[in-house]
Amino acid sequence: MTYPKLTMTLLVRNEADILAENIRYHHSQGIDSFIVMDNLSTDATPEIIHTLSQDIEIDYLLQEADDYNQRQWVTEMAHRAVTEHGADWILHNDADEFWLPETGDLRSFARTLTDEVGVVQVPRHNAVVLSEEGGPLQGGCHPSRSEVFERNSLNAQGKTLPGKVMHRACMTAEVHQGNHGVSGVPGRVDQAKGRLLILHFPYRSLERYKEKIRLGGAAYERNTELPAQAGATWRAHYAGLENGVVEHFWRELSRAPEEVDIGLFSGALFREDRLCQYFAALDATQRQQKLQESCETLCHETKLLVEDFARSQAELIDRVPRPQRWERPMYYNLRFAIRSAEAHLQTLQDLTSDIEAEALVACFPQLRDAFSLFPRNHHFQTFLATLLEVRHSEEVARLRADCAGRRVILHTSCHPRIRASEESIASFDGEGTGYHHIVLLGSAEAVGEQETELSLRYDGRFLHVPAPDSYEGLHQKLFYAYMVLDLLTQPEMVIKIDDNILLKDGERFGACLDRVAQKGAAYAGRRVGTRRHQDQWHGWHLSKCADPLVEARGYQYPLPRDYAAGGYGYVLNREGLAACGYMYLAMKEFFAMPVVGLEDACVGHAIYAQRLELLDISQGYGILAMPGLITKERQRVRNLWEDQP
Repeated sequence: MTYPKLTMTLLVRNEADILAENIRYHHSQGIDSFIVMDNLSTDATPEIIHTLSQDIEIDYLLQEADDYNQRQWVTEMAHRAVTEHGADWILHNDADEFWLPETGDLRSFARTLTDEVGVVQVPRHNAVVLSEEGGPLQGGCHPSRSEVFERNSLNAQGKTLPGKVMHRACMTAEVHQGNHGVSGVPGRVDQAKGRLLILHFPYRSLERYKEKIRLGGAAYERNTELPAQAGATWRAHYAGLENGVVEHFWRELSRAPEEVDIGLFSGALFREDRLCQYFAALDATQRQQKLQESCETLCHETKLLVEDFARSQAELIDRVPRPQRWERPMYYNLRFAIRSAEAHLQTLQDLTSDIEAEALVACFPQLRDAFSLFPRNHHFQTFLATLLEVRHSEEVARLRADCAGRRVILHTSCHPRIRASEESIASFDGEGTGYHHIVLLGSAEAVGEQETELSLRYDGRFLHVPAPDSYEGLHQKLFYAYMVLDLLTQPEMVIKIDDNILLKDGERFGACLDRVAQKGAAYAGRRVGTRRHQDQWHGWHLSKCADPLVEARGYQYPLPRDYAAGGYGYVLNREGLAACGYMYLAMKEFFAMPVVGLEDACVGHAIYAQRLELLDISQGYGILAMPGLITKERQRVRNLWEDQP
């Protein structure tokens, strides 16, 4: 049985978040070759195409014009499909569109078309922008998770969303702007009528959409050849980027789960899960392969590291003349010196022999114990990062993107005080995009360190970690978060503040952080502490703890001589984060002690252990909070008293 050859064209710009999924899916649907025109992408689009082209026939073209002359560019690709690819049928696609036949694949669908058909008009259905915990502006959609679509989609101007076309290959074809039609193709136009549809994902996230509008709208503005109505949606939203038009549009677009139910029952929406099923199966296969490779790499690299360590220790005594060796401790202690490294390797080999993600994350306490035997193994953290990626791919990708190169403000809170953190975040409104706010929450069902698994939940605002949400467990919650941020992200710095802090002076706060960055400080805050343990305040936790046993105890572990006050707020750069992440991984039983853990004192220990220094940024007239910040208590006093006679 012979099938027609299918070629798909794609005009893309900064579509790295979805491009690989698009091409792999359509290749599995019978597309033989792809022509991808890259219009000035600044993300990983070229690298993605290069990787995919190792297995899939992809013709990569670079378009350097910046006026979005889509009609001309796509028509050129249509002709190239004839001359260079020998196509029988050409499908004109965008990276956010996924073609889905009623039965079979695209190749078998094309084979059903009779000779008199020259063009097939295919309807598009927008994925519902689902808004859940994070509110309407946090809503989004994605081909790997969206199952609900609009039956009759409209564009942003309230008009019927036009479909797309596939057509027989011919040199007389001229594709219209937007790929919504084609002229110059012999034969009649056939309507797909349920036999083929396109699932459309233009609204994957607000930030992604605004970036697309920012680039595409500017390109339309520069184009003097297209009529004014071409790209009307992009033009309108581009004009309203800075005055809330796009945010208003997004709020109107987003649907709460209850609204989705109404739409499904009324027939305005429909459910289609085949795309999700495809990506779930593909993702499971890829994740398993990635995890297996990571386990193998960990064991191989660890074996080399242990062998190198054993060799280096042996050389210490091997260089000594034999009669003198008998006087050296290493002569008798060599076996003991390398025993922990060998046990570390053996334990990792045993634990990773079961390469199922569920089993490995449950083994996190045992993995931490293994790490404590040989904590110089820097490959261990890379393995844990991969394990988190495999288990929580979406959350990890979102967290990385949100934190990359930014000043991350970590609002330490708990479930009963979420509103307090939201008030704190609101005080930063208007401070630009250089900051990213994360609210840290623990779990009411958190178990002990011996049962804590490797996991996280993150929706763009709230970071949930499997650590206690109680006051006495604050050090566990924060250090778990520091470990996650160290393993997965590359922020400029992390600023830890409590949920009773407000921004008072953004310029002063920014200048303080600039100073910390300029000095390259791993750790900065208000220096506190005393020379002697007995001089500490040993009752700070009283009346705050959930555990009555802890209420009856003081601080039953050594406190550092100096550290940054937690209530004041402190800063960790990547080196400081790594110090805290290391401490959490290597010292499990320290965090397992049934005592109140002063998180700021624990950070002081972590910094000291890595021989880093504290930069004191306190000022005599600002002892309650970092420069530019104010506590809610102080703000309340100001409001009540300072304007009084």
